[in-house]
Amino acid sequence: MSEPLCEFVTDYDAWTEIDDLEAVCERAIQIAASRMTERRPGTAVILFTGDETVEVLNGQYRARPRPTNVLSFPAPEREGYPGDIALAYQTCVAEAGAAGIALRDRAAHLALHGFLHLNGYTHDEDAAAEAMEALETAVLAELGIADPYLIPERQ
Repeated sequence: MSEPLCEFVTDYDAWTEIDDLEAVCERAIQIAASRMTERRPGTAVILFTGDETVEVLNGQYRARPRPTNVLSFPAPEREGYPGDIALAYQTCVAEAGAAGIALRDRAAHLALHGFLHLNGYTHDEDAAAEAMEALETAVLAELGIADPYLIPERQ
């Protein structure tokens, strides 16, 4: 049996109230991995946490001491796994509400987004961003999740 693509850790209890959260995130990552030509081996760790924890991590590792929706931390090659991803509950709730989408769908997109970053995808340049967004959109469509880049934010 092959190694799982992701492992989930939850330290913010509100995440546990979302039906099928881990299953949908895992399925998104499985679909993406099946479409990638190269992928780092091993199991990525996805932490479902709160804004406070993400704020600390963002300050410590990115010198931006504020919450954000998702952080990804690629592991050094010698570690043998892709790295870690952290999702901030309150920020994700606010974004899902502003976009009028389910929190589970927002979390699946962000877990997928983080996983792609762990595997070398970026959105620093237009062509790279287009490739990353196209893969995200295709994967989410397969799960019945709307294109997150076409959803206007509600004011």
